[in-house]
Amino acid sequence: MSDVTVVENPPAPPQEGGARTIIMAIVVLTLLAILLGGGIGFLMSSSIEKNIARKEEQAASSHSGPAPKHYTDDITLVQLEPITTNLMSPDSVFIKIESSLVVPKEVGEDKNLIAILTAEISQDLLTFMRTVTLAQLQGPSGLQNLREDLSDRVAIRSEGKVRELILETVVVQ
Repeated sequence: MSDVTVVENPPAPPQEGGARTIIMAIVVLTLLAILLGGGIGFLMSSSIEKNIARKEEQAASSHSGPAPKHYTDDITLVQLEPITTNLMSPDSVFIKIESSLVVPKEVGEDKNLIAILTAEISQDLLTFMRTVTLAQLQGPSGLQNLREDLSDRVAIRSEGKVRELILETVVVQ
């Protein structure tokens, strides 16, 4: 047969040191996390400062000379008649655009060609503006998109004879 040993009182777990050990572990881990976070932050701040200094040097070296002139003396400015129309949505909102065309001097001297170009471009811009909604015009990006769209339409309609469309006034009412 087997020998059986009977233990009447099992040993009690130590209760005094258990709470103290957990608190000490939490304190040590917290101090370790603070030290590691501070060290990583210090290392990252020095690398960020180096990157900022490098980018400032690159920016200073790239702006060394004046920007080249976009236009020379061989251009003429042709003013278009103001265009007033309602927008597609909401249809109770009207827009008025005053603009000018930048054309080469030889094109600007041909009065018949200028009359035909301004009439065709004005009609094309009027047709385009009737397809625009108010939401498309809102904000600086809306105005920039409108300017680019109108310039593209002018370039296509003039078959490259017009260099640029300048928006002088845009009023939405």
